[in-house]
Amino acid sequence: MPKPFFTKLVAISAIGFFCVLFGCIFGIATHDRLFILMSLLIGICSILHALGFCHLIRTHAYLSLDVSCRKREQTLFGKNQQYWFADADGKEYAFSLEKNVKLLEGHRYRLYFRKPQPRTGQSVPGVGDFLGYEELTNQLPKLPHTSV
Repeated sequence: MPKPFFTKLVAISAIGFFCVLFGCIFGIATHDRLFILMSLLIGICSILHALGFCHLIRTHAYLSLDVSCRKREQTLFGKNQQYWFADADGKEYAFSLEKNVKLLEGHRYRLYFRKPQPRTGQSVPGVGDFLGYEELTNQLPKLPHTSV
């Protein structure tokens, strides 16, 4: 399982768990049944979200692109910014990603997208299909320590 997927799955699960935990404790302390029910409902929804995300991971219903960031263009107003990427074969890609995604020019990344559904007619992933990224680093193998 790729690291961005693992961290997203842990975050979804932790939010649901702590919402149920603190919601039920607070609801029991204040004798508020509605608060307990709402906390349990949020917990159930987060479990369903986590299960759906696990299904996406297990069925490999995602695409991964190994690319290097060529250009980033921030917009003054709006929720998205434009990125231009190129892969090792020289094929170029342009994506509009949310502003909270911070990618640096010249760095290599592995981008993960949800596979486009065949019934929608899309062949390229859109803004809502972005699942995450991880930076690719060229690490040299560690040499054994020798005393001279």
